[in-house]
Amino acid sequence: MSGFAIPFTGIFFLPLSSVSLVLLFVKSGVLSGLIGIIISTAAIYKFISHGAVLSFAFLLFVVLNSLFLYSGIKSKKSCWRIIADSCTAISSVSVAVILSFVIYGFQISWINLKIAADIPKDIAAAFVEIITRNIYSITVIFVIIMVTLSYIFLSAVSNRFNLKIKKLQPFEKWRLPEKFVLAFIFSLLFYIVFKQTQLTGAVGQVKSAVLFQISENIRNLIFFLYFVGGLSIGKFFFSKSKVILVLSYIVFILYPPSAVFLGVSDVWLDFRRKKGEKNDEDGCKQIQTD
Repeated sequence: MSGFAIPFTGIFFLPLSSVSLVLLFVKSGVLSGLIGIIISTAAIYKFISHGAVLSFAFLLFVVLNSLFLYSGIKSKKSCWRIIADSCTAISSVSVAVILSFVIYGFQISWINLKIAADIPKDIAAAFVEIITRNIYSITVIFVIIMVTLSYIFLSAVSNRFNLKIKKLQPFEKWRLPEKFVLAFIFSLLFYIVFKQTQLTGAVGQVKSAVLFQISENIRNLIFFLYFVGGLSIGKFFFSKSKVILVLSYIVFILYPPSAVFLGVSDVWLDFRRKKGEKNDEDGCKQIQTD
């Protein structure tokens, strides 16, 4: 309930719900897990304002995530594979839902106007335009953060519940695959091409606008992943000084391209590799429990 009720920071509460459900599945069985889902959904539907909408969101973001985490853990998949499977499934369904709203004429901007009701009109207009145009990438980024935090929280409490769950590597060792830089290059190229196409109107106003929106959302998503990579490198370099680390993160947040540039540069410079050192195969760290 806190995850839906608290703006923005609620994203740090939603993963706790997934953790609770996964623990219920693992420790008490599938039947208990399903009963927990039913009770939780019914409580949201009954006791929270706009319960019908939020109970659907709960099923999509929390329950689906819990099921994929539980399935991945039972199948003993690697930690990043579990996270990737859950992110892919939830993101696909979320984007499909948003597309269905758009196709059937539901105006997403109406929701954004409600959110920005207390913001000055000029700022609200810009806010609505940005959110509406980038709603798909924003949703996927939200899903990635939520799912990753769910796994981190779950692995953090695993020892307490006598569970053998692999932990992710320390944040300063997170690194995207080298080949992923091709996605960065092509997304940036397509964004520039379709933006120019939209300005010139060479393809048609509606079609060029759609192509530009698609390229912009893809670019946003890939930039976000490299932004996280930049934060990881910052943590690696400045972990010994919390003051400098905080200052570097402030710079990254105020000017995100600096973190993106750092993350992309790591593809060729590999800042964290030491001579003779090899990266872990799956990016996970096995935790031994009694």
